[in-house]
Amino acid sequence: MQLHNPVKEKLLRGETSIGSWCLSGSPLAAEAIAAQGFEWVMVDIEHFQIDVAAAADCFRAIQLMGAMPFARLPECDPIWIKRFADAGAMGIVIPLIRTADDARSVVQWSRFPPMGRRPYGGGRVHFIYGRDDYIARANQEILVLVQIETPEAVDDLDAILAVEGIDGCFVGPVDLALALGMPLPGEPDERRDKLVASLAERISGAGRIAATISTSPELAGRRVAEGFRMVSVLADLLFASQGARQAADELRRRGLM
Repeated sequence: MQLHNPVKEKLLRGETSIGSWCLSGSPLAAEAIAAQGFEWVMVDIEHFQIDVAAAADCFRAIQLMGAMPFARLPECDPIWIKRFADAGAMGIVIPLIRTADDARSVVQWSRFPPMGRRPYGGGRVHFIYGRDDYIARANQEILVLVQIETPEAVDDLDAILAVEGIDGCFVGPVDLALALGMPLPGEPDERRDKLVASLAERISGAGRIAATISTSPELAGRRVAEGFRMVSVLADLLFASQGARQAADELRRRGLM
């Protein structure tokens, strides 16, 4: 099996790619989301209790449905990066990047030499792609994004975007608003919305992939109009929660709860 990432290829052409998130760590949930036609599913290792074995099962289920398995990791740490990349993540998002030096550390541990210092130890990818093909193609095919969610990252964004080996930036509007003392997304705030839109423009203008999240198809459309090309819509637990809430509200209306 040849290592190939059609989502990265599409994004580098300037096209739009829509995905979703797996927060539960359930391969069945990841498979169910991927089966709906989302082009990628991001497994959230940063905020949820998902170990590498569970993530590998999610990656397998996502690929089975023809989508790309991505992972948001807890931090820029060579152990986190190599273990989840070796488990089969075709893209990684590294949170809490504040400076260009932070971004260079991401490249150092996510790219094989000569670009970086990622070691090869085999893992799941050895059996799927084979050693030689994986090493030869991983730097080209693996999507590497750094998360912009702090005032420091906004200030140093131009330098971050200039780091070779970074494919793009994933804007985190919730943590960014939290750090800047702005109302959180969901509440109206023109200053926050202008900031998020300006980040898409700066990232895209530098020839990098601008990525972010959305909480509805309507918001996803707005994000794409702002210049974001990689946009997620909700997540497995949120889909389940919304469906459960709608059913419970209807049951209460009928006097059954």
